[in-house]
Amino acid sequence: MFWQVIIFFTDHKTSLKHERGLVENQVKDMKDIKLLPVAVGPHVNIRELETITDNKLDIIHFGEYEKPETVSTRIWHGIAIT
Repeated sequence: MFWQVIIFFTDHKTSLKHERGLVENQVKDMKDIKLLPVAVGPHVNIRELETITDNKLDIIHFGEYEKPETVSTRIWHGIAIT
């Protein structure tokens, strides 16, 4: 079985309310697609990311100076457990 996965990278919270609503509405329309939020840095709003995913355990959060190898390994693991 093949999964369709969208990896959503962000480094901050959405500043404008209409932008946040736009993202939430687009995600709701993707019923057969797995969304994997990947947040980088100290300015990310995790609660906001929780509104666009069915499982808040899917959110991956890194510090701004994380090693690329660690990032790629965690992303592949996040895809594999879907």
